[in-house]
Amino acid sequence: MLPENIRYEAKHYLKIENCFSIFLFLLPWSFLFFKKSDVWHAEGHFFQMGLLILFCASFFQKPNNWVSNKPLAYFLAWAGLVTGSIWIEVVAQTQKYPIKIFLPFFNLLCFVLFYKLSVEYLNREKIEKILRWLPYSILGVLFLCVLQKLNLDQFFKPLAAKSDELVGTIGNTSHLAGYLTLCQPLFFNRGFFGHLSLILLWIVLFLCNSASGIIVGIIVLLFWLLMKKKYLWSLILFALSCVGGLLVKKAFFSFSYRIEFWQELYKTFSLKAVTGHGLGIVNILGLSPVGASKWRHAHLEYYQIGVELGLVGLMLLLWCIWDYFKIFRTLKTDLTIRLASIFLGFCLLGLFSFPAHLWIMSAMGMIAYSWLFALKGVNDGSNQ
Repeated sequence: MLPENIRYEAKHYLKIENCFSIFLFLLPWSFLFFKKSDVWHAEGHFFQMGLLILFCASFFQKPNNWVSNKPLAYFLAWAGLVTGSIWIEVVAQTQKYPIKIFLPFFNLLCFVLFYKLSVEYLNREKIEKILRWLPYSILGVLFLCVLQKLNLDQFFKPLAAKSDELVGTIGNTSHLAGYLTLCQPLFFNRGFFGHLSLILLWIVLFLCNSASGIIVGIIVLLFWLLMKKKYLWSLILFALSCVGGLLVKKAFFSFSYRIEFWQELYKTFSLKAVTGHGLGIVNILGLSPVGASKWRHAHLEYYQIGVELGLVGLMLLLWCIWDYFKIFRTLKTDLTIRLASIFLGFCLLGLFSFPAHLWIMSAMGMIAYSWLFALKGVNDGSNQ
């Protein structure tokens, strides 16, 4: 038998909220643990291994909350049935396991497991505790961005360029802009530290030269200001944004072969517009617009869902989003406004890119979505 003090310490540090804190704090830096892999696979592997530890830690604690979520249940069931039917058809025809079809559904299951653990074990105090530490990890990412701009970063040196690229820890400048956009609410209501961090964040965001990042970033700020009833500041920000847009004569937003790719992808979509072709089909097709390399993603999440899960899957996804904001309207607090601001930004970025297919960006979406339902579960339980 272990001594009582050792058992107490083990039980204390294995609390699931502590595992959440460590896991999410280290996630932006997960590429450092798996240097032999590229940054995207390293982050995905770290997330899945971290989720495994979270799940194991759940065996040490009794779950506290429960909340109904019919839209998510229907969406998961539809995604599984469509993908499963394609899976068994391919197995029957080729006698091989189509791993590229299974892995996207496995990633979806990872999100659902994250959601379930969040709902069952977290409450307002635990979420606030996690969110107290997470901004310091993002601040480290911002400092790394400064080093990259000064050509002092030793982690992401491009092979063919003379200077560092501004990529943070996500490996791409445009994705970095989107990620920082989602991280803004982590610094809201953090006093002097939050104000300075947001200033640095926006300096880096402008340096990224990403129209989608700036546009969504402004919308996230406007949403938070309006929800906090700071109408004067909302008006000032809106006016400055309009003036800034007029002053920028040369738009730095480009479709970058998207139109050509979407037209090519439409041929596939039209074949099974209602039911879809199963998760992962866009990656399997490997279509390449003229003048570009093969694309694994549609660069428009809702279109990709339509291709992979059909119009039925797309409607179920939109139901999940609508249900989220319906619940948010009944749970407006400072914490839920911050979470909803992140989720709104995540949904909007899906119109420009593929944040749901990038682990550290999708983790922000998971946090915003799952933790609102965790708060709803606590609230429902307190009203019983």
